[in-house]
Amino acid sequence: MEHQVKDLKRGDVLFKEGDKITHIHVVQSGKVSLYLDRSGKKIEIMEGKTSHVMGEAALFTNGAKHLLCAEAATPCQVLEVPIETIKAQIDSAAPGLKLLAKSLAEATKQNCQTIRSLKMDQENSPCPQVSIPTLFCILTLVAKNSGHPVKETAGHVKVDWTTFKIYTTRMFRESLSRLQHVAELLKKLGKAELHFEKNEHGIDELVAVTLFDLQLLEDFAEFYQYNLYKPGRSEIIYVDTLALKVAHALVSLAQDTEVDFRGAVRMEYEKLLKDIKEKHKFELKPLHLDALEKKGLFVKRQSTDKGEVFLSFDKIEFQNILRFWQIISEIDKWNIKGFVDMNERPVDETGESKALCPACRGEIAENHKFCPGCGHKLAA
Repeated sequence: MEHQVKDLKRGDVLFKEGDKITHIHVVQSGKVSLYLDRSGKKIEIMEGKTSHVMGEAALFTNGAKHLLCAEAATPCQVLEVPIETIKAQIDSAAPGLKLLAKSLAEATKQNCQTIRSLKMDQENSPCPQVSIPTLFCILTLVAKNSGHPVKETAGHVKVDWTTFKIYTTRMFRESLSRLQHVAELLKKLGKAELHFEKNEHGIDELVAVTLFDLQLLEDFAEFYQYNLYKPGRSEIIYVDTLALKVAHALVSLAQDTEVDFRGAVRMEYEKLLKDIKEKHKFELKPLHLDALEKKGLFVKRQSTDKGEVFLSFDKIEFQNILRFWQIISEIDKWNIKGFVDMNERPVDETGESKALCPACRGEIAENHKFCPGCGHKLAA
């Protein structure tokens, strides 16, 4: 059967962002919600009513993917037609009609992308996705151009908060409060230091920020903006606990293994299975490698003429992604709570949490009332 009419109940999912387009969908009755899913939060982009068409982007582009998710907003009927059926009809049409159809499909795609960008700009989370690369870019650019290297510590750069304030609000039109929360987040992760002085009212006021690793911040901003604006949903900017656990285990076990000219490591498979079970307490199975592949992290399994089996992966890429996921995990927690909780245990690169003093970043135990390192009073 070439086409069918689907009866959907409210909440039934038609397709998800990033799914390959295989069918044209036409709303025949009811309403369909077209939205973005960001960390479990739905950002509605538009509503499809009677005669609304979805999937036309694939008519003239091979392998096109859906830019949005779609689910029934009310009980509705949706006509579903295989994309190849419509393509065949267009191919047999007069040249003028083919040109018109292509032009309309392209215009619809551009309109969808424009509305999508506008809705993301208006998203009111504490740290919406669209702001993340901008905030990290501000930190990097201002530190490089207006920062002062810390003589005592190589690679550390100190920047006056007033300078950040000017660039953030005037040049980038971003929220100064968000930038301060990012600075707090970096301090929580041990990648920055905040400097306070008492103002005329006796209140501690932020006067400067010292950043410890500008290259990490620059790399993260570039990584996030690239994946955020790729067509479809880029899974690598969404932290998955299973993928995080497996990636950390592989990087940890490959720590002393030399990389080849491509940055890849090659590890004996049976020994790797044994080491993962002994040191990381889980058995490596296909589902673990599938979790990595879904994120765009690939592990190759190769056999030699002698019957030996090896796993290889890009060690440098995996190390970088683990550091990026650590930052994203903290941003996700910030969005959930509405603020950066400095007394909360930060997520480390294993995906686990450890208790650190919010003042000196030294390790503390849950029963400590004061930090044993600096004496800072801890929250009850």
